[in-house]
Amino acid sequence: MTDTSPPADKPEPTRDTATATERPTTPSAQETRAETNAMALASFALSVLGCLLAPAALGGIVCGHLARRQIRRRGDAGDSWALAGLILGYLLIALSLAGLLMFGGMMLTMFGIMAFSS
Repeated sequence: MTDTSPPADKPEPTRDTATATERPTTPSAQETRAETNAMALASFALSVLGCLLAPAALGGIVCGHLARRQIRRRGDAGDSWALAGLILGYLLIALSLAGLLMFGGMMLTMFGIMAFSS
């Protein structure tokens, strides 16, 4: 029978004693970072613009939903931007509708008082 064990004076190379060329290289943090989804940033920007111009909040909501779908498919970064755009957009739409309802109620009340006072 032949002896297949390595000679006693030369130990087997272990992972710790391997040279730098044998170790797998890992990409740097900048290479592994996913790009931020542009639609998510647009969603947030449109929702912020919705503070001044209410219809822009609708664009923020639409872009936010599209961005979250793209982020799930592609694995992009920016889900928090899209979510913030959605929350702000829905909040602004709700406040706008509440304001319109209050304004309409005040107008109905005012015209009702005027109709019964004459």
